[in-house]
Amino acid sequence: MSKPAHEPIAQFVAKWQRREPEMAQAEPFCAPALRPRYRAWGALVHELREAAFELSDPRVSQVKGQWWAEELVGLAGGRARHPVTGPLAGLAADWAGLAQALLATTLEDSRPADAGQALARLQPLAQALARVEAAVFDAEAGAADERAIAVHLLLHRLPEGLAADDQALLPMNLLARHGLTAAEVAAGRGEPLLRDWAGELLAALPAPRHPVLYRRLRSGFDRARLARLAAGRGFDPPAPLATLWRAWRLARATS
Repeated sequence: MSKPAHEPIAQFVAKWQRREPEMAQAEPFCAPALRPRYRAWGALVHELREAAFELSDPRVSQVKGQWWAEELVGLAGGRARHPVTGPLAGLAADWAGLAQALLATTLEDSRPADAGQALARLQPLAQALARVEAAVFDAEAGAADERAIAVHLLLHRLPEGLAADDQALLPMNLLARHGLTAAEVAAGRGEPLLRDWAGELLAALPAPRHPVLYRRLRSGFDRARLARLAAGRGFDPPAPLATLWRAWRLARATS
């Protein structure tokens, strides 16, 4: 059963699902007993992603990143102050490691030379997220999970991140190949470059065969978004009916 709209976590779940509407459509395929974790984890990852990458003022980003790092460390002791962490309190996971990775990511401002460097830049955070996600859903993390999460983070920097200081981590080799600046891409002149970037991320994304439904769904949906972007069809997710069909197939799939 869905959380009542008046519950404190509801506004944060809604905020996450506005960015990732596919995950809202797929929620009915999640076992009812796991839905509180499904919703809380999705909303938490969204909040951490926002703190790390999506705030326009670096000083605000640093302060918010520090707040979330403290919240994650508190979770290690079973304490939760934020609505999205409440359902996760008491779960044994490497919350402190995730806090450290979050802080390191918010302080990093280097520009990647290529896709490999862009993925490597996000590796510590992706690895920490994969470890905690596995603990949240009683599974084991692997290298494929880390790569899938790193690709997810890069995909969801688009399109807003193009005008940000980190330029959505677009690799310098792609900008040079197409003779563009990140500002020109943000202004709408970079569709061929974005198609190439989506193709590189698509090639780096592991197949969605994870035993955990949440990761299987998110990776499958990211694959669909990247395929659309690589085909020049924009950033939006596929139509709801196609998404529902994809969610059903992913839910029935096995590792």
